[in-house]
Amino acid sequence: NDGFSRMTQGETAGTLNGILKRLRQSDYAVRRGNLLRIGEGADFWSKEHNTVMYDPGCPWKSDANCSTPDYPTAGTGGVYALSLQFMQSVETVLETYGGPEEEWIDTFGVPRDAAQLKQPTFNTVSYDPERSKLLGTDKAVRFVMQGFSGDLFKGYGLVLDVLKNEMNNILTAVHFELRLMYGVYVALQLLGFYFLLFRRTISSSYTYTETSREFVQMLPSHILSRGELELFRGHFCETKDDF
Repeated sequence: NDGFSRMTQGETAGTLNGILKRLRQSDYAVRRGNLLRIGEGADFWSKEHNTVMYDPGCPWKSDANCSTPDYPTAGTGGVYALSLQFMQSVETVLETYGGPEEEWIDTFGVPRDAAQLKQPTFNTVSYDPERSKLLGTDKAVRFVMQGFSGDLFKGYGLVLDVLKNEMNNILTAVHFELRLMYGVYVALQLLGFYFLLFRRTISSSYTYTETSREFVQMLPSHILSRGELELFRGHFCETKDDF
């Protein structure tokens, strides 16, 4: 509350407290699961996520210096340690500058009509240099402000990239399995159709062959010469033994 905010102290503190609670819930849901419609958290299936989140170091930085100005050890334990320090700093800011907790009002995401938005929150705005100095002198406030463009922002961005890559790999695998299953289905249909058509064709051929043989047997062969008889019988017999 440096004098330029369009929210009262209670609204600012209440909104910040509500956002902090939602951040904790989202962080726990992504890591551990069983919350916010997430069944299994990334801790149980993503090795790369765990490396970025928990292992010592700061892979989101280009250099090997993982220390932060205000909390030197916060950036050396992965994104998880950095996020814990950020949440603790927000709680410190709320306890120090938030005012009475009973006056906190969480207005984040609350819809407002156009007429209410046009009404000025303050009749006059006066700049308080002493309050503005807190942004640079209080280390908890400074750490929170730096988190939106510094290590925490980059660390969460790296975690997000890891989860996106995992999602792309899962979708690629699912797409391949669906294509493979469809290919197997089409192959089975073609083989089944071919097998059925082939068997029916062979069966029909045998049936017509037997019918033709019976027809030949009923011919008045006694009036045919020996050569004509052999010609008829040879057409339907496979060997001479069948004559």
